[in-house]
Amino acid sequence: MNRLIKYSLICVALWASVRIIILLFFYDQLPISFLASEFSQDQMEEYRARVLLPAFFLTLNYFIYRFFAGKNPTSPLWPIYVISVSLIISHIIGFITFLPLTQDSIIMFLICCCICFVAKTGHNNRKNEIF
Repeated sequence: MNRLIKYSLICVALWASVRIIILLFFYDQLPISFLASEFSQDQMEEYRARVLLPAFFLTLNYFIYRFFAGKNPTSPLWPIYVISVSLIISHIIGFITFLPLTQDSIIMFLICCCICFVAKTGHNNRKNEIF
């Protein structure tokens, strides 16, 4: 299980690194954010507006609350878990409202669920090592 957690987190880190480089330096040249998806430009803008930005602000509010409550994360994987839970919540609300149920959006939702599971399992292992 530890190997699965490490390999999964390495894959997520590599994917995020590529996304960061594309979004920072090549955003104007690449009009569609997810190149491997079948989303049109309008669908991608709607996905950003309904899922990604609310998940970002939900995560931000959670960590502001944790700061004022005086609680610290118990492992370095805790922020990854919180971000994945925020994405799952945003996906569910997006599906309930007007986000189209396409194959790409369902795959992204399932990837978020897998990341959430792996991060929670890794967090539990780390937490047990700390205590």
